[in-house]
Amino acid sequence: MTHDPLRPENRTLAEALNMSFDVMSPAERKVARALIAEYPVAGLEPVAKLAERANVSAPTVLRMLARVGIQSYPHMQELLREEISERTTSPIDQYESHAGARGSADHHLITTANEVFVRGLNSSSASVPASEFDHIIELLADPKRRIWAVGGRYSGLLAEYLTLHLRLLRPDVRFVGRAESDKSLALLDMGGRDVLIAFDYRRYQDTTVEFVERAKQQRVTTVLLTDPWLSPAAKHADYLISSAVEAPSPFDSLVPSLALVETLIAGVVARLGAEPVGRIQAFDAWE
Repeated sequence: MTHDPLRPENRTLAEALNMSFDVMSPAERKVARALIAEYPVAGLEPVAKLAERANVSAPTVLRMLARVGIQSYPHMQELLREEISERTTSPIDQYESHAGARGSADHHLITTANEVFVRGLNSSSASVPASEFDHIIELLADPKRRIWAVGGRYSGLLAEYLTLHLRLLRPDVRFVGRAESDKSLALLDMGGRDVLIAFDYRRYQDTTVEFVERAKQQRVTTVLLTDPWLSPAAKHADYLISSAVEAPSPFDSLVPSLALVETLIAGVVARLGAEPVGRIQAFDAWE
């Protein structure tokens, strides 16, 4: 039976690739990872070039595309060009397109917003590969690993939120501030047993991308949470989770991403079991 994750919910190619890893052959996974590593540029190259990047044959590239519901290479490139246009959309560009989402005679804004958020939550959770998610939870729950979290102007809120919760559950969890000095000092202490959780969304921040790259150079295990079009930091990520950003306003929503952060926290709690109880009790005693 053909696996077709792309069309039903108008997913981006990156989302379709990510959620299909578990059903791909090893050779097909190599193609998918080559695409994601240089997304979307690699997909705009000739098929022979992408095959060379992945060290597979051109027919393998086409089989991988068919796996996600794309029947030709030109069709994939057409989809990618459309994504590039969406990827660079600004709040001003989106304002008019969201005019109808502010409510109407038939639908109050509360109803419209609820529909948008539920759609984003469902789409985001469905596009996360279970195996990828489980690996991330294992990293976050491993007491031998030191955890760092970083984000941008708005996504830094998610990084800080994750940090606040993980610090209650386990030691050695650190939030990296927005200042360049904070990032530089963090890089001085990072090493091969560390894990970096980075957040970067549309209108991507060069400082976040560069920080992930430099952390990867220091053998840090990198996890990226981003939007359906993928931050350039995806090139340096060992693990990748994308989530919808559709909102009832001109601004991208962090609601689906926050839900994924909450789910990661729940996964760490389940993984650690009773271990954090004493830590939380001690914290409450000091409050």
